[in-house]
Amino acid sequence: MQSYRMVMQYRTKELYRLQRADNRQYKQTKKNFRKTYPYIHLTREERYEIIKKIAEVVSQWRFARVFAECVDKVHFDPARRLRTVDEQAFEQVVSRFEHFLHAISTPDNKIYGLLIHDNNETVARRHTVLMKRFHQRGTLWTDVNHIIETPLFVDSELTSMVQIADMVAYALRRYLENGESGLFDLIFTRADKRQGAVVGVRHFTHNQCRCQICEAHRTNKEKLV
Repeated sequence: MQSYRMVMQYRTKELYRLQRADNRQYKQTKKNFRKTYPYIHLTREERYEIIKKIAEVVSQWRFARVFAECVDKVHFDPARRLRTVDEQAFEQVVSRFEHFLHAISTPDNKIYGLLIHDNNETVARRHTVLMKRFHQRGTLWTDVNHIIETPLFVDSELTSMVQIADMVAYALRRYLENGESGLFDLIFTRADKRQGAVVGVRHFTHNQCRCQICEAHRTNKEKLV
């Protein structure tokens, strides 16, 4: 209870400080505090253990597949790529999901998939337009014949599977930015594979990167040539 009161006092003080200094940062911090309010009675170690247990469960879901595009913005040139980071990441994930659905389909049983997306008004409009374009013209790498409709946008606070997807994204980011492998090692086992090679997750960065994702990507090229 003492720690709870201390956290609430700190948050109140911080919000007052930001309200006077930075209105934009104030709004974002207030939003973050509101979303994390149910967990402030837990220590950092206890919160991490909860996330780790969820990652352990996901790692055992043999039916689950992880698709992700991790972009290092330092090495991404929008002018050269003719698209934004967000557009490239979305197109990559759509393409890999389409390839997966094609691979598990048979002539007598075509498998279809649906994209479910955390709701964000700006992103929703942009990704809906992109997906319509992909259905009409295909992506840079494939036609889209197995993904139905445009993304379904839902409130992540009410949808546990989107929260799990957020956890997967968190694990990837903490590994790539901070070298934290505890969660990553668990969820990376669910990355989509083809002929034993990881194809579902990619790290867009410099050619000399030696992270597990990049090593797996280089190995993939050798296996799939």
